[in-house]
Amino acid sequence: MPPALPVYYYLNNFNTMLQGVQHRYGDLLDELELGFINTFSALGQDAQCLLVRLISRKGPWFCLPQLSYIEIKDIPAAISQLHAHELIDYERPETSWLLQKSTKAELIKALVAQDSSQAEPGNPEASNLDCAAIKRLKKSELIEYAQNAGLLARLLVGLAPEQHWFCLSPKVVYRRFELLYFERMSQSLSQFILADLGIHNFEAYSVSVASRSFNTRAELEGLYALSNLYREFEEGGLGGKPCDLDVKKFDSFCQSLTELPDFFKEADNEKLNRMTQVLWLMAARQLERLGLFERALAFYANTERPPSRERRTRCLNKLGRDDEALRLVELMLAEPMEESERLVARRLQKSLHRSLRRAAPKSWQGEFDTFKLECQRTATDESQEDGALNAERVEQIAARHLTRVQDKKLHLCVEVENRLFASLFGLAFWDIIFADVRSAFANPYQSRPSDMYHSDFYPRRKRAIDARLAALASGDIEVIVSHFHAKRGITNDWVHWPLFEELSHDDLGLESAQNRDKEKTPLLLQLALGAFSGAFLANLFRHMLFDLRYYRAGFPDLICFHLDLDLDLELELELERPSSEDSREDGLPNLQHNGVSAELIEVKGPGDSLRDNQIIWLDWFNRHGVKASVCYLSWAESSVE
Repeated sequence: MPPALPVYYYLNNFNTMLQGVQHRYGDLLDELELGFINTFSALGQDAQCLLVRLISRKGPWFCLPQLSYIEIKDIPAAISQLHAHELIDYERPETSWLLQKSTKAELIKALVAQDSSQAEPGNPEASNLDCAAIKRLKKSELIEYAQNAGLLARLLVGLAPEQHWFCLSPKVVYRRFELLYFERMSQSLSQFILADLGIHNFEAYSVSVASRSFNTRAELEGLYALSNLYREFEEGGLGGKPCDLDVKKFDSFCQSLTELPDFFKEADNEKLNRMTQVLWLMAARQLERLGLFERALAFYANTERPPSRERRTRCLNKLGRDDEALRLVELMLAEPMEESERLVARRLQKSLHRSLRRAAPKSWQGEFDTFKLECQRTATDESQEDGALNAERVEQIAARHLTRVQDKKLHLCVEVENRLFASLFGLAFWDIIFADVRSAFANPYQSRPSDMYHSDFYPRRKRAIDARLAALASGDIEVIVSHFHAKRGITNDWVHWPLFEELSHDDLGLESAQNRDKEKTPLLLQLALGAFSGAFLANLFRHMLFDLRYYRAGFPDLICFHLDLDLDLELELELERPSSEDSREDGLPNLQHNGVSAELIEVKGPGDSLRDNQIIWLDWFNRHGVKASVCYLSWAESSVE
């Protein structure tokens, strides 16, 4: 059961946010922001609670009958106090919004109260309905009747009498405080609740004034301007289908983007530069969809952030400028910014060579083995629509069939997908991931630093990361085990804690209270660190660090551990440093120490194909001494009993 939240949890959280912003950015706040803090603190508790409740509701308009909170003793008095402090404005809602939000019962009550004789004279469509007839109408028919009967204006008066509806005033600048507290648009006040409920338990990293992301008032204004443009693009539907696009609104957005001051470029603020580049990409992509390729090229030219060069190549191709496009592709291949950019450049190169009637380069396919596995269809499988394999069941079925005892070895297949190697990465670099680096952490509710998936993550921590890689390469894997026990249950974007509970000694027929002890290293982690040496993991992590977002996915579905049957599984595997004998002549790690080895298997059902990142990982593992293959699973033809 989740913990019960205190009655005023939301008010406490709001005050925490205000205090956090005042502590971190108090010297940069303007008169409006400081005024809001002072005004809010002067309110009574009921008024404070109501304002925070309104902020959390979907507006923008509110009315007294819609508000009911048991902990707020006098809502009308709270509304009056908010109005007296100019935090709310009485305002009649837009007609379309009001009609949409009003219930059928509210519409009927307002219509019945109207005198049908007040219908506009000379309106041939006006008709009088009795109360019973009105109640039989659907909501849309009620609105149509009011329009045809000339009662719409009077209906709106009934739905929105004077000083009935109100909205938050411009003085309620809570969005600014959310931005400054979280320093990212993807987090809001709801993040507090997830922590209060125990859903997330975060690392106790440093959130200091010295490490804040913005240091001038101009930078804060830049943040507000950029966030407003993001909101305009998303909430205004400017990223939708071209056929549904409001061209005037989109042109206005593009104009606002081109008129942005470049003071934050001069300040070399990483976050503002990053936000600006993403906006250029969003706008340019929509221009490209609209077929405005020259204009799209001009927008893409404002950023080198992927996929800018790819999209520029495609625009040049559409304009018939294939020679220019090919030169850009060759630059992408020579100096890729991300792995995904390198892969798309290979495909574009091949296509452009065909367009220019040149010999196309040979496609890279990777090197790995494949095998087929035919399984008996079960009644559960048969129930799937069109007899197709359920995507979630394919890996489970393969793991069950491939787990066996053969030649005095236990072959134990476990479904891990991307979770295992991502978790090993997160455990190996835990302290470095959460190190105190400028602008990495803005609030206590982050599962990763803000630059985790950006190209500057590694360079900014290069000395510490290189030292950890060297320690792993020498065979020191104790840091992984120690981080597992010290940080167990704490939220880390890389570590999938439930994975380590899916395999136990009981699964091997070895019941032991000692091995089920939570303080013990879980079996899956023992097996993984027994099969993969520190040197191998160092190579793996070094490869991932080139593009962490791309390389955290695409790992094979299954890991198959091969264990000697005489291995004492009731004792923890010896995770000691390997001797010089644990290395092969080619410098690759020997995976046979401790009687445990492993291979990786990607499972594909009928009609499923390999993705680029899966091919890359299959090839990489094979080149680094670990067998990785593809299992093509199909159903046996026998009938279901």
